[in-house]
Amino acid sequence: MHRTFLVILAMVSLLTLCSCESALQQRGSTSPEQTRTSAAKAMSSYQEFDDVLIPNDLKLDQKNSFVFETPNFKTGIVTYKGSVDAVDLANFFERNLTKDNWRLRSKMKYSRTIMVFEKPDRDCIINILDGTFDTVVEVMVAPRQDGGDVPGRPISSPLEENLAQ
Repeated sequence: MHRTFLVILAMVSLLTLCSCESALQQRGSTSPEQTRTSAAKAMSSYQEFDDVLIPNDLKLDQKNSFVFETPNFKTGIVTYKGSVDAVDLANFFERNLTKDNWRLRSKMKYSRTIMVFEKPDRDCIINILDGTFDTVVEVMVAPRQDGGDVPGRPISSPLEENLAQ
């Protein structure tokens, strides 16, 4: 009986040492920034738009969403709901959209947070409503009317170009 107890104690000690060593090796192989980035990606995913990361705590509200897609572009308003803190959510979008090469153009905050991001060919508006039971997020992505042209250049639509010919 005493001998069996010593064997079990030795096995438990060996397993504990092995798990501590592997945990230390994993920590040493990645930087804290890589660990935070991979943790953020594990808790979030790209859903309707491939450059707008959405936290997994949010659930798609299909009744209040629509997406229009062609071979050249994808646009729409996608609504998500979840029990998340609105300030943390705004910080999440600000941090992750800039990582996906969106540029923050403007931001309004408090009872409602609205953030406007841009890329050369598209705009993205994040509208966060802090409700009593849920936080609602609307992600609006639309192609830019000027197609990313330089400001000051006259804007013409394809219809106007066809009429001129």
